[in-house]
Parts: sequence; C-alpha cells; structure tokens
Amino acid sequence: MAKLVLTNAVVKINGTDYSSNVNQVEIAVTSDEVDTTAFSSTGWRTVTGGLKSGSVTVSLHNDYAAAAIDSALWPLLNTLATVVVLPNGTAAAAGNPSYTFTALVNNLTPISGSVGDLATQNLTWPISGEVTRATA
Repeated sequence: MAKLVLTNAVVKINGTDYSSNVNQVEIAVTSDEVDTTAFSSTGWRTVTGGLKSGSVTVSLHNDYAAAAIDSALWPLLNTLATVVVLPNGTAAAAGNPSYTFTALVNNLTPISGSVGDLATQNLTWPISGEVTRATA
C-alpha cells in the first residue's frame, strides 16, 4: 500500500487556487449515531447512521496585496463558498481524489501573529450540504 506525504495538495476557494499560500488543510466528515435499540435487542444497544456533516480547516499564509487572500476572502464572510481540495496536484484520478463542497464562511482572521511571525489565517468552516468525491 502506497503512502502519501502531502507536498502538493491543491486548495481552491470559489475557483481561485490558494495552494501556494496554504500550509495545512483538513476535511472532517461525520455521521450522527441514531439509537435503534428495541426490547428485542436482548440488552445490547443498536445504532444506525443518521445525518452527515462536515467541516474544512485551512491554514493560510496571509497576503494583503490587491486581489490577494485578504481582499478575496473578506467579501465572502457570511456567504457560501465552493471549496475543492485534492491531496496531490490538480488532476483528479483514482490515486488523487477531488473533494468538492460548499462551506459557510462564518469566520475570518485577517490579522494574527506576534512580532516576527508570519501573518496567517487559521480557519474552520462548516460544510453545507454534500461532499462529493471524484476520481476523474
């Protein structure tokens, strides 16, 4: 089984590739646990999957130039944005699935850091709707 070291992940927000300014990305998806225990379960709890949800976390190196990260993300606050993430380059394939979803941009961190630190934004946004996984 091949192992992958993330060195070429792609992160696009509303069609713009921010990969050169991203140093960490995480997509987390979960399913609710719905209790289906009945008297016939002989004292054992039974469960089934319920509603699914997710979030995306992105760590960006901030950029304040015209049409760069800060000016592009600021108008997205309180809106839905399309996010595409691939683990290894821009071409979706069996070994490089593309994950596409809509996220609610419900927080931004336009300034974060101490003296001498790189200006960054560490953002976690809830996913709204389905996450699609494509291999072509």
